[in-house]
Amino acid sequence: MNFDAKFKLVKRASVKNIIAIPSYNEIDALPVLISNISLKLSSEDLIIVLDDSDYLVSKKLEDSVKMNFKNSKGQLVFLNFGKKNGRGAAVRKGMELSRIYFPNFKYFIECDADESHQVADILKIKNYSEDSDMLIGSRYLRDSLIVNWPLLRRIFSKILNLLIPFLLNINVTDITNGLRRYNNKSVNYILNFKQLNFGFTYLSETALIITAMNLKILEIPIIFVNRNRGNSTVGLKEIYSSIQGVFFLLIKKQKFYEG
Repeated sequence: MNFDAKFKLVKRASVKNIIAIPSYNEIDALPVLISNISLKLSSEDLIIVLDDSDYLVSKKLEDSVKMNFKNSKGQLVFLNFGKKNGRGAAVRKGMELSRIYFPNFKYFIECDADESHQVADILKIKNYSEDSDMLIGSRYLRDSLIVNWPLLRRIFSKILNLLIPFLLNINVTDITNGLRRYNNKSVNYILNFKQLNFGFTYLSETALIITAMNLKILEIPIIFVNRNRGNSTVGLKEIYSSIQGVFFLLIKKQKFYEG
């Protein structure tokens, strides 16, 4: 892919905040998210869609996304990789491209494409004033709320968010949620490490790096809403891979502290 061509129309000097949205077959949900957030952005804000859909789906998705973004003051780049590489692989590529094309960016924000992360919370994460190296939108703080999630999904998520931080010695309440903000420094630290996990477990991996480098992590409450458009792309294969990846991080944990 010719990334230079994709980024040539972006006013690079003005970009401070990068919102990276990994996507796979989100033909129904992503355009709505883009429409809802588009008018709340400024020229300092850049959305990078990192899409793994096949090319036929992706072309329709790109046209719809651009149509829903056309009145925004923000900026948009739509990238398609043509095959499912994993959420973590998409976010990592977004970080790499951000460092190349916008080396002086202030914040790199990641969020899901399925509208589970509310626009108000994405903006709250982006604009949060207290300084931190990683800011997590948590579903498990006192003022947080989870809407319309099935009971078994809640139980499974809660177990993971107790077990993974305990095993990896990371002091957070929600290590599996993908609404996060990283500052420029933390992104550079993360990119100094070889990526071990390419799916959802990359969320745990980046949190482990931030912790190992003794950087500051904060959490703020959010309202998390179960998707009501499209179908979940998380299957048994992804769940098994995620569990396997956590134990791989546990084995490799000391190497992160050694840098």
